[in-house]
Formats: sequence, C-alpha cells, structure tokens
Amino acid sequence: SLQLLLSLLEVRSTMTNVTRQEEETKNDSKSENDRTTTGSSVEVVKTVYLVRHAESEENRRLSSLKCVGRSLLRFALPSTNDIASSLHLINIPAQVNSAVSEDGQAQIANVAKQLSNDNFWQSKNIQLTAYSPLQRARGTAAGFLKTDDDDNEKEGESELEKTARILSSTKTVPRVVEIEELLEKTPAEWIPGNSDSLRRRISALEMWLSQQPETNIVCVGHSQFFKAMLHLDFKFGNCDVWQIQLNINNRKD
Repeated sequence: SLQLLLSLLEVRSTMTNVTRQEEETKNDSKSENDRTTTGSSVEVVKTVYLVRHAESEENRRLSSLKCVGRSLLRFALPSTNDIASSLHLINIPAQVNSAVSEDGQAQIANVAKQLSNDNFWQSKNIQLTAYSPLQRARGTAAGFLKTDDDDNEKEGESELEKTARILSSTKTVPRVVEIEELLEKTPAEWIPGNSDSLRRRISALEMWLSQQPETNIVCVGHSQFFKAMLHLDFKFGNCDVWQIQLNINNRKD
C-alpha cells in the first residue's frame, strides 16, 4: 500500500519548498533511497518533487480579470489591456490547454538557473521526470531540463516542436515520461459532486509512482491537482518546487 506522508496538520512542516529554502541534507549517490525491512514487508521511501507549471496565458488572463474587478470596486475604469485579456476567458477550451505566457518563460529561466546553480538534478539524484500533457506543463518541464546545446534553434522549428525535441532527447535525467494522470482538474470536475474522476486520477498517480523503479522523481503538473492530492488550503505558486516523501510497503515474496 502507498501512504502519503502528509496530513492536513503536518503539511507545512513536512514539505520543503526547495526554490525558497536551501536544503543541507546530503543525498545518497546510489540509485535507491533508504529501505527498511519490517516483518514480511519492505518499506521503500521515495522522494517526489512536485512542480507547478510556469504562468500560463490562462493565469495571465485571470490576473487581468482580477485587475478589472478591483478597478470597478474602486469606481475606476479598468485598463483596455486588462479588459481585452479578460475577454479571452470566454473561450474556455483555449484556457484548458493554454501555453506558457511571456512572464512564464521568464519564470522558467529564473528557476532553471537556480536549479542549475544548486546542481539540483545531480545532487538530488533525479532519475525520472514525469509531466502533464498540457502545453504549460510540457513547456515548463522542457525549460527546466534543457541544456545550452538545446537552445540552438533548428531551422523552421516551432516552439511546440522545440519542446518535443528537448523532452525526447534530454540527457539531464535518465528517463522522461508524459502521463495523463497529472492532468489538471477539468471544468467538469469543478461541478459539485463530480470530483470522483479527479480522486481516481490522484490515486492512479500515487499507484503509478509506487510502481516505478526510480526513487527520486520530479512531477510537473498543476496547482488544483496538487492541492487536492495533498489536501491543502493553498495553491502552489507558478514554478514552485515542493518536496514530499512517499512511503511504500512492498510485500516480500
């Protein structure tokens, strides 16, 4: 069985935001984390880094909508740009799979530089990166994983093609996979009483993580999904990196 080593009361003390707080613990350079044997089961502790994608065009438009609301509450005229940006929210399908915004690209560059300076991928012995199929998560994962060589533009290559190239050929981690389980909470799942599919996806992700041979894993996904997964009362910020531990009990044959 798989147990998240988090509870609603323990979240803030158990989780470490590694983009805001430097860890001083040393990681084992071997491919496995600590294992303990109890009775007829072997307990495996996996370290999982949950990463929220960079700011998306949807995030930017929602921010503009909030600015419009605040202006109206002050009986002031909203800016033309905020109004125009907010109106794009009417196209709901376009928001579901929106791309990374210009500010989001800057966020990716800043956090990727910090992770590189901290030697994150090597010092944490990251063996697997999984990401959501949505554009904003794919773009964030590619931005974090790319090397200087990946910045060389291919003639006629689109941004989507560049992202796909980096994700398929990166040498930053041994294995990179796209998984449906990391998809964001859907519009239908916001309907009261209709959250079963989200809970099933969360359970499926936890089961998938428990079945992978890797013990140090990065998951690039979405705020509402992680909020529901960890029973939080707050959302991760864009490009936040949080660490959790999974305790997996495997029965011995």
